[in-house]
Amino acid sequence: MGYDLFLGCVIPARLPYLEVSSRKIFEKLGIELHDVDGFSCCPDPTGIEQIDHKTWLALGARNLSLCNKNGGVISFCSGCVETLKGVNYFLRKNLEVKKEVNNYLQKIGKSYEGQTDVKHFAQILFENLEKVKENVIKPLEGFKVAVHYGCHYLRPSEVIEWDDPFEPNTIDELVKVLGAESVDYELKMECCGNPVEKSDKDLSLLMIENKLKAIQTAGANCVVVVCPACYQQYEFNQKELSKKEDSDYNIPIFYLSELIALAFGFNPDELGFNFHRIKPSVLFESIGITF
Repeated sequence: MGYDLFLGCVIPARLPYLEVSSRKIFEKLGIELHDVDGFSCCPDPTGIEQIDHKTWLALGARNLSLCNKNGGVISFCSGCVETLKGVNYFLRKNLEVKKEVNNYLQKIGKSYEGQTDVKHFAQILFENLEKVKENVIKPLEGFKVAVHYGCHYLRPSEVIEWDDPFEPNTIDELVKVLGAESVDYELKMECCGNPVEKSDKDLSLLMIENKLKAIQTAGANCVVVVCPACYQQYEFNQKELSKKEDSDYNIPIFYLSELIALAFGFNPDELGFNFHRIKPSVLFESIGITF
């Protein structure tokens, strides 16, 4: 089993340690990831698409035209998955648009018919849930996890066609097979606020503060995410909130791949936790976990 890997921009540029944990767990599961030369930005589903839809389609189609027809293409980023799935959706829906996009691609010797399957890395993991369970050698007992699905992982549902957009369960189920507890909390399905940060920083901070308050109230001791934008919002803004509101937010944030890597027995030193702003070592000590 193998997939072409679309890394996107944010993870390799700003959060390479999330790539490390993701690659490790896929190798452990025996799922090959093929690097493809020439991928560019997806492009961002909240950026170029809003300015020029056809440019967005052409850029996404160029990326997909590079895929080598393995099991499809996967990404560790929810935004990249939404873009690439969205490109497929619009090209398959409108033959005239597909023809126009291919006219653009022809100028660089490319073409794309909309046939490359696109999946989120969490989808692959959920489809291999039993295999994930079989590889757990260090159950995450004591981890009370607040799952944050985020927006792009689920919506628009007619494009994503994956999990229930109102009552999702895939990440919760993955957390449970790791031996951790998935903690329900108010505002679970609310946006983290990252998309509005550039236009209204105060509103963005209010949105993440409301989420963090709800997570604390529910008794969770960490958060798991599957989107680099969500990761940055939770990880980078807790200290800023603490200064602004004279509070003490210090909740460890994990990417799903990091939790799975821990449960698979990888040492934290291999996973780049020293690059986290909220150090998870404090959580490990508080619940008596040693690695």
